[in-house]
Amino acid sequence: MTTDSKSEISRDSVQLIVFSVGNEEYGLEIEKIQEVIRLKTIKKLPRTPEFILGVMNLRGKIIPIVGLREKFNLDPIEQNEFTRIIVVNQSQKLIGMVVDEVNRVVNVPVENIEGNPDMVNDKTRSLVRGVAKLEDAVIILVELDYLLYALEEIQYEDNHH
Repeated sequence: MTTDSKSEISRDSVQLIVFSVGNEEYGLEIEKIQEVIRLKTIKKLPRTPEFILGVMNLRGKIIPIVGLREKFNLDPIEQNEFTRIIVVNQSQKLIGMVVDEVNRVVNVPVENIEGNPDMVNDKTRSLVRGVAKLEDAVIILVELDYLLYALEEIQYEDNHH
């Protein structure tokens, strides 16, 4: 009996792109990612929180750029040749996330993914969807809805001041 390996992967495991921010590895489902690009010019916006680095022109579309280092309250580092922007499509909105490095793509069995773990502190809990356990690592899964919500809150406040 032969099986279609592609449908087996999608049913039994989740494909994640794994990236680094600080000393931690984070993951996002690959189907939420539009593209990964090298760092480009980011235009800073006035009166925005520190974690919003600004906006970027991506082939004629202006997209907000979020610094995950800033959002996770980590010390800034000099951006280098490994720094990447992961462009995600969340609820029909494009968001760019600056990460220290994109490491790899992995398939994680569904049973190795847990919801929000106790080890996550209150400050970052809303940013974390859960963890994925690999043989050699634990990957923190990022909650994109929270980032989108944070961006919409800022836009709402700007429009009502």
